[in-house]
Amino acid sequence: MDDVASASVTGPLFPSGAVTRQSILTGADSQQLSFTLLQFAPGAANAWHTHTGDQAILVTQGRARVGTRQEERVATPGDLVFFPAGEPHFHTGEDAAPTKFLSITPHGTTTDVVSD
Repeated sequence: MDDVASASVTGPLFPSGAVTRQSILTGADSQQLSFTLLQFAPGAANAWHTHTGDQAILVTQGRARVGTRQEERVATPGDLVFFPAGEPHFHTGEDAAPTKFLSITPHGTTTDVVSD
C-alpha cells in the first residue's frame, strides 16, 4: 500500500478536517470489488451518507467513531464494521491521532450524502 499514491478528498462527504484516500483496488483491477484506504486527520469528520452497495470498514490505526441511526460505537484496530447498502451511517476519527481504515465496497458503488 505504500506504493499507492495518496490524494486529498474534499466535498460534501468530508465537511471538516483533512482526509486522504489511497485507491488500493479499483475497477482497473477488479470487476467486483473496490478497496480504499482512508486516513482522517485529528478532528476530521465525514457526513451522514449511504452507499448503493454494502460497505465493510476495517480499522487499521487509531480509533474510529462509527454510527447508524440506531447505534454509535468506537472501533479500534482489527475491528470490522459492516453497513448494508442504503443504510445511513458515518465513520470518522475519534481521538487526537490519525485514524485509518480500509473501506471495502462492490465495484461501481456510489455514495450519497444524507441529512443527519
